[in-house]
Amino acid sequence: MNLDVMKTFCDLVDTGSFSKAAAENYVSQSAVSQQLAKLERELTTQLISRGGGLVAPTEAGKAFYQGARAMLRRYEQLLGEVKSAADAVRGVLRVGTIYSVGFYLLESHVRRFLQAHPEVNLHVEYTRANRIYAAVVSGEMDLGVVACPERHRSIEIIPLAQEELVVACSPKHALARAKHVSASQLAGDRFIGFEPNIPTRRHIDRLLKAHGVKVNVVSEFDNIELLKRAVEIGAGLSILPLDNMEREVARGDLAAVRFVDASKWVRPLGILRRRGKAASPAERMFLSILRGKS
Repeated sequence: MNLDVMKTFCDLVDTGSFSKAAAENYVSQSAVSQQLAKLERELTTQLISRGGGLVAPTEAGKAFYQGARAMLRRYEQLLGEVKSAADAVRGVLRVGTIYSVGFYLLESHVRRFLQAHPEVNLHVEYTRANRIYAAVVSGEMDLGVVACPERHRSIEIIPLAQEELVVACSPKHALARAKHVSASQLAGDRFIGFEPNIPTRRHIDRLLKAHGVKVNVVSEFDNIELLKRAVEIGAGLSILPLDNMEREVARGDLAAVRFVDASKWVRPLGILRRRGKAASPAERMFLSILRGKS
C-alpha cells in the first residue's frame, strides 16, 4: 500500500465516480478499479459498495477513508516543511510554463529574479499545459504558468494577467489595414488555430460561439511559432495574444487588428501551485516578482 493508492481511494469516495477519480490522478479508470481490488484483498474486506450506478464506501471503507485522509494531510504538511527547509539552503525552484507565455511574458521576470537572487537554482521547463498540471499535482514542479487555467481540486490558481486577443493575419489580407474588426467579419474565413486539446483553443472557440461566429479551420498547431508562420504566408488568419506578435508586427511580417469589443477578447493567465503545499522562500520570492510586488 502506498500514498498514491490512498489518495486515489479518497478521491473515489469524494467524487463517487471511478472516472472522476481517474481524471484527478491522471490514470485510467481501469487502474482505479485495479487499485481498489488490490486494496480490498490486502485488507480482506470490502471498502466500496457498487450498485444502481452509485459508488459509496462501506463502514470499513469510511474508517479507512478517515485514516487515509489524515495521513495524506500530514504527509503534505511534512513534505512542505521539509522542502521549505531544504530550499532555504539549496534554493531550488522548479517552474513550468507554456511556450506562448514563457517566451514573451515570463522571460523578463526570470532574468530579474536571477539577478536579484543568484543563490537560487532556478529550473524553467517550457512544455504543454497538461504536462504542467500533472507535474504540479505530483510535486515535480513548484509552480506552473499557463493560459486559461482550469480548475483542479488539488491545484490553487493565482491570477496573473489578462492578455488581449487580436486578429492575426498576413499584411496582404483584406482585414490587415482595418483599425478594428467585429467577430462577424471572420465568419467563414480560413482559420488557423491551436490544436483542440489546448486550453487557449477551447477559450477562443467559446468566444467565437458566444458571438455566433463559425470559422473555417484549415490548420491546427500545438506551437504558437508554427501557427504564426502559417499566418505569415497567408494560409489563413488566426486569433492570438497581442503580446506574442510584437516582433512580427514590428518587422511587418504580421498584422494585428483589434476587436471592436476588445474588453471581451482577452486570455487569462494564471499561476498553478499544489493546494496546501508550504511555499519555500524561493517560491515566495518568484511569486512576488511575477505579480509585480517586488
